[in-house]
Amino acid sequence: MERILRIFFNNGSFFTFVGLQLLCLYLIINYNSNQAAIAAETWSIRSGKFKSALTTVNGYLDLREQNEIHRREIARLRSLLPESGYNITTEIDSIQDDSLLQRFNFLTTRIVNRSPYNPNNTLVIDRGARFSVQPGQGVMNESGLIGIVDRTTDRHARVLSILHQSTRISAGLANRGYGTLRWNGLDPRRMTLIDLPDYVPVAEGDTVYTTGFSNIFPTGQVIGTVEKTERQPGAGSLNLTVLLSNDPLRATHGYVVQDLFKEELGSLNEN
Repeated sequence: MERILRIFFNNGSFFTFVGLQLLCLYLIINYNSNQAAIAAETWSIRSGKFKSALTTVNGYLDLREQNEIHRREIARLRSLLPESGYNITTEIDSIQDDSLLQRFNFLTTRIVNRSPYNPNNTLVIDRGARFSVQPGQGVMNESGLIGIVDRTTDRHARVLSILHQSTRISAGLANRGYGTLRWNGLDPRRMTLIDLPDYVPVAEGDTVYTTGFSNIFPTGQVIGTVEKTERQPGAGSLNLTVLLSNDPLRATHGYVVQDLFKEELGSLNEN
């Protein structure tokens, strides 16, 4: 209290000046009709701008909430697509039972951090072990693939971007020729599909898809298009330069792909 009083005492002339200015302003506005009208209009304009800014802020916050709702709905719809299911069709005595058993779930997530651009890019998402996120699960968005979960904590997970030199993804063409997709650490817009048999017909512009053989992404997810073909002498294989359909470095959100059959399929590969 003493300090407050000392501030007023040491700056008394300033506070007196401010008080008199406010008093004069009050008297001018209240006892002069023209000035009162000007003050009312000014207040209306200023308050209108403030309310407009407040509405914009609230609209932005509401937009983020609506975007999250839409992403969850998209994730739900993705889970209903045929490639997210397991076909359990049976035919017995001409009686056909067409149905799909759920295989893939899609969990919405946001990218909250990423490494500086380098030959081994990583990112962090806001979903972790408490959401059943595990190493080896894929991350994608509407435009294409983003990466593969590498490490998890309770609330977050680290993802190896597809633009990481150790990332390997099974990919192929519509004619069922397939190989391994990897990045050479140079151009972030392009990856290389290696070990494709050289007898497989390939043309520039062909679409490259996920095969589903790695149990990371569902079959048929678009990765990009063939830009260039290079035959490997003596190897009997082709290397394809693939122009990506998305930009993993600019992705802000995505979906964690959870394969419900992964543990079962993994047990069959054990020695």
